[in-house]
Amino acid sequence: MRILGYSERGIINSLIFSIGEDMELMNQFIGLIDLPKTFQLGTPKDYTVLLEQSFSRFGDADLIIIIHYKKPEDKKVLFIEAKVKTLQGNWILQTQYDKYIDQEQYEKKERYKGYSSNLFFQLHLKKLLIDYSTVYNGLKEEEGIEEPKFGDIRKIGNNKIVLDAFELLKDSEAFYIGLIPSKEKEIEEFTKENETGLHFLAWEKVHEFCKDNEKLEKVLGIFGYNKGQIYEA
Repeated sequence: MRILGYSERGIINSLIFSIGEDMELMNQFIGLIDLPKTFQLGTPKDYTVLLEQSFSRFGDADLIIIIHYKKPEDKKVLFIEAKVKTLQGNWILQTQYDKYIDQEQYEKKERYKGYSSNLFFQLHLKKLLIDYSTVYNGLKEEEGIEEPKFGDIRKIGNNKIVLDAFELLKDSEAFYIGLIPSKEKEIEEFTKENETGLHFLAWEKVHEFCKDNEKLEKVLGIFGYNKGQIYEA
């Protein structure tokens, strides 16, 4: 049987289900990410993975990896948002960041077209979600947190599944990651010039990782199916 998935979510789903319960392979995947030197993976006790999870007004998340340890207070969470090149044109990291930091749109409260799918804005909302988790007291719709850029109030709502996922994130050290079509050199140059607090992983690096692991052979088929619209080879 041949199962195919479309674009970034197709590859992410295939990758995660192919890794399955292989803790060592998950450790290796996390090792691909350009995380800060202060990040120590150590010896995880378990993982919880959320795919395409909604967080109501804080947006959906392409992939969340929750890392559990023997000591619950050591829990870490990785928010991963994925972007692709698409067949129509390139996705440029610096351009996306410049749009995000353009103060004029915030002063005028004018949202530019596509702002909600901007990598930096999406991860900004996930950070806001974690900030909210430290003060949330269960009042649900009666409370919220102000999104500082546009000034609107973001709430988690009362959907049980969303609240269950929200609960899993509490009391954790969070990291915010862009899975992007940029080349390693472009990422390196960008991070030297810009202090964003975010971390990055190139699709090309993930593709090579799959080539090096026999267990991930099916993921290579999904890369092949989406050839030309994930990253520039």
